[in-house]
Amino acid sequence: MNYTIHQPQHQNLNESDQQYSIDYRTGFPTAIRGDSVSDSIRAACSALNTARTLGIKEAARITPAGESVPLDVWTTSFKRVSSQWQLPVVSLDKLSIFCDGDGILTSSELEKLPSGAEAEPYLDPVESVVYKLFDLRIDGSLGKKVAFESNSEGEMELVLKSAILTDTLEKLSILNDAGAHPTEIIGLSEDGFYLLAKQPLAYPMKSFHEDRDQSLKLIQAVLPTGGNFRSTVAIIWLHNQSWIIADLHDRNIMIDANGNPTIIDALIGAIPPLASSACYFLNMAIHDAKEWKDTGQQPLHSPFEDVPDDDL
Repeated sequence: MNYTIHQPQHQNLNESDQQYSIDYRTGFPTAIRGDSVSDSIRAACSALNTARTLGIKEAARITPAGESVPLDVWTTSFKRVSSQWQLPVVSLDKLSIFCDGDGILTSSELEKLPSGAEAEPYLDPVESVVYKLFDLRIDGSLGKKVAFESNSEGEMELVLKSAILTDTLEKLSILNDAGAHPTEIIGLSEDGFYLLAKQPLAYPMKSFHEDRDQSLKLIQAVLPTGGNFRSTVAIIWLHNQSWIIADLHDRNIMIDANGNPTIIDALIGAIPPLASSACYFLNMAIHDAKEWKDTGQQPLHSPFEDVPDDDL
């Protein structure tokens, strides 16, 4: 079944509408049907994510982070914003997900996959899609994000911080738009407890280092050739902003249905001007990422090309 969703005019979409199917489990439009991956699917997810993120942020203003919201309050808020932002409010019963006697989520039809630090994933083996539930009640935190902070010596360093709802919405959207594994923000559960997202089914990687490097190349990510980063990080340029991607461990690199390595999850953070100006290697990587994005050509540099003596 096809469904045409009309976006608000100020969304600045390339087209005035997009073609979607109805997700029979949620009852709402979806761009993801099975494990297929394509640029058109990613673009459709991007359009949905933009509209739904605005609606979720608007609805979330009625409560502090980490507190559940009474259903009647959610309903009142959703009536106010849903017609403009088309914000889906999903019944977990439709997803065949429910709490057992101990308050633990389970499902009679979906296969519960190993939980990550942020979300509980459920596989629909018939449709080859994965639904992810992010619990909004746990200390107001949704896993981690990366950010730059000044240390005791006045130097900028990359740190882990607790992520909140807006951080997670940003992360899901940025990774999708950058070219990582397609991700669709579905909406919120009707009890206000969960943020829901959806992805095509991904498959185990073949070789970690090779697949990670290829997945980074596919999103036009540049690795800084120096700096005091404790693990592998990459830089992308997207939406007129530089972003740093971290947490690129073996559980976050998989293979999509087309056989291409893909980043299934990662941590991201916007790079402030103070951080880029304080680190030559970071600034050079940002420059290269922007050039790659603007021209489509990957810049090639010697590891120590034009590096000031003080940074060697």
